[in-house]
Amino acid sequence: MKLGEFIEKFSHNNLIRLHYKIKGGNRLVLEDWNDVSMDWEVNKAKGKFRHYVNNEVLGLASILLYGTKGQSYPEAINIVIEELENQPMIDEVEDDITNFCEAIE
Repeated sequence: MKLGEFIEKFSHNNLIRLHYKIKGGNRLVLEDWNDVSMDWEVNKAKGKFRHYVNNEVLGLASILLYGTKGQSYPEAINIVIEELENQPMIDEVEDDITNFCEAIE
């Protein structure tokens, strides 16, 4: 199952962190434990993990984050995905929001 489909079916408004499977465990997709994103951002082509929407989900990782420096987001769901040799990059979609304010006299 692709990451986008997995999120749509099983995760609703959660922080996620992505990992690749390696021999003996997992490694972070991005370089820092603080690199997390809201799950819904992936399917809306937003955030740090938008590029991985079509990667296969291999499983979940139970990781205890204890004693790490800074805010390590221990509540994030750790999702293990396939690593693609030529990972496609997806442009981030910007919201077209215009704010209109009128002065009240």
